[in-house]
Amino acid sequence: MVRFVNKIVRLLYTFLMYFIYLHDLTASTMGRKIPGKKHRGVKDPAKQQARRFEELKTKINAPPKDVNEQAIPKSLARVIKLKEDVKSGKIRKVKKKRKKNKTGLIEVGKQVSKVIHPKARPDKVVPIFSQRPGEDGRAFLSRVSKETQAFLQETKFEKKYGVEVKRNLETGKIEGLTETPKNELDELAKLQMKHKNTKKKKKVSENEVKLTKAQKRKQKLEAKKEKKLQDNIDEFKIFEDKVEFGDIVHAPPELRIRPGKMEQINSAKSGKKDLLLNSLFKKDTVSSSKSNTVDRTGKRKDLPAAERRILDKQQSEVIAAYRKLKAQKSLGS
Repeated sequence: MVRFVNKIVRLLYTFLMYFIYLHDLTASTMGRKIPGKKHRGVKDPAKQQARRFEELKTKINAPPKDVNEQAIPKSLARVIKLKEDVKSGKIRKVKKKRKKNKTGLIEVGKQVSKVIHPKARPDKVVPIFSQRPGEDGRAFLSRVSKETQAFLQETKFEKKYGVEVKRNLETGKIEGLTETPKNELDELAKLQMKHKNTKKKKKVSENEVKLTKAQKRKQKLEAKKEKKLQDNIDEFKIFEDKVEFGDIVHAPPELRIRPGKMEQINSAKSGKKDLLLNSLFKKDTVSSSKSNTVDRTGKRKDLPAAERRILDKQQSEVIAAYRKLKAQKSLGS
């Protein structure tokens, strides 16, 4: 009996633990229900607006406390503060440390090698001026002045003859001469300067009367009106035929006048030209019969032997006659 009771208690305990586990699992997955804020409606909107305006009254569109005093803008205040900090020493300028020359001699013109753009014109190498040991400052300055003048003369020489003096970057000594490549922009500028004042001036005749500005304007307006009238003229109105009622036309008009150009056109045709051999030949009025005609449209070798002999004979006669006429003409001239 005791064993049976123990078994029942154990079963109840396991069931209870199982239910607790399920409850915790569902609570963790679903989450806790958070109550929402209740929206209570506004009973009087006018009162709510008045209350809001009272809160913002002192913050927006408020007049200054003192009329004679004007507040400084914040940006200006920041600038003033920065200026004061610099004066007081809170902010200091970062100065670059210069490398001191150990010898104590003056050295001017030393260049630092820079990366140049491939299309850019390279900078001219400036000679280095270094003070010699035992040289006075005044003597050094006079030497620098002389060398500067020489350098300026060198640049003039380069421009004049289109060459470039090559110097060593470190020492500044002359290494050689090279021809400067032509720059298109410089060439165009030179041409522009050359042909700047070469515009053709209008030739003014001595007898021509100079017109005033008003007269020129009037003349221009008249020319404009005349041009407008010419543009509006319809040429077909001039040649318009007035056809009366009942007129009948049976055929188009005939041109009885022969144009002068027709003779030139006809003379240019084959057989119409006034050639040297025309005096030897006469046109045969009698046409040969169809039976005696020979077809000469093909090649010469395909013609009959008799026909070829006749053609050769005629050709030789024509050549001989042409040569004779040519000789007579040359003797006569």
